[in-house]
Amino acid sequence: MTNPYKRHDIFKCKHESHARFDYKVSAYHVLRVKNCYPEGCLFFKWKCELLNKGKSCPRKFSHVGKKCFGCKHFYDEKINFHPQLQVSDEEFHDFLEELDEFEDWLDSIRGRHVDCWATIRAVKPRFRKIYTSKESSISLDGYILSFSDAYIGTTHWEDLCYALIYADQQERFRFSAGDEIEFFCRVGLADGRLVFNRLRSVEFLHKSHEETWTNSKSLVARGTATLFKEQPAKCLHCRSGVLVDVLDKSAPHWVRRRELYCLESMASPDLCYKVEIGQDDWVLDSDCQLSSR
Repeated sequence: MTNPYKRHDIFKCKHESHARFDYKVSAYHVLRVKNCYPEGCLFFKWKCELLNKGKSCPRKFSHVGKKCFGCKHFYDEKINFHPQLQVSDEEFHDFLEELDEFEDWLDSIRGRHVDCWATIRAVKPRFRKIYTSKESSISLDGYILSFSDAYIGTTHWEDLCYALIYADQQERFRFSAGDEIEFFCRVGLADGRLVFNRLRSVEFLHKSHEETWTNSKSLVARGTATLFKEQPAKCLHCRSGVLVDVLDKSAPHWVRRRELYCLESMASPDLCYKVEIGQDDWVLDSDCQLSSR
């Protein structure tokens, strides 16, 4: 079984937020998050009559924002986007049947502990960052184990999946890439990804003894990590590249997003000498950005 939610060959959307991913979006985003097929989604784009004509703003603003509300030169443009189906009607019907089968299977195991077996592909620290009007802080919120496939009960899951573990679990078990483990867990979804939570009764069938993360290493890396404005694929796939969940409380309306940090403290992706392609853990899709749109 594979994950129909993460298929990117079913829909395309011309919304500007999907541009750097060639406008490909996951079925999960379209059918479950935005619920925008076939009706589409509606949003408003803020405009300024003066700035659009190259004139200066009387209040010295260089772009349109919330402070422009009420100005006589401010207006918003209503824009409607419709996801475009990239497969035939027959293929789409087959996909919906596959999706129903997957959701029925997930409902059958949801809320109870199931026996799982998998080989760890990679381990990464999981950080959370909070911005306030006065300061920002980053905390270690456990670790992410990624797997290329797994056996969940009697089902062979032939797709990427993840386990979210506590920091003290990583200290105790020292999970590392190549470890073959058996465990009980609860299976759920996070942004359309299959995720294992509440791991217990962990047994190592094989220990790779590869170098791995500890809490002390993670906290040191947190203090020296470099924030990248862009999110190049090579960094997302690298062991040293982590996406940090961010909650910005400094704005009138709290904003959620993700920021990319390099735990090797590289000044720029272009200067990196330690590229490790293929780890594919918790990679940010075009539709999984946490910032509102």
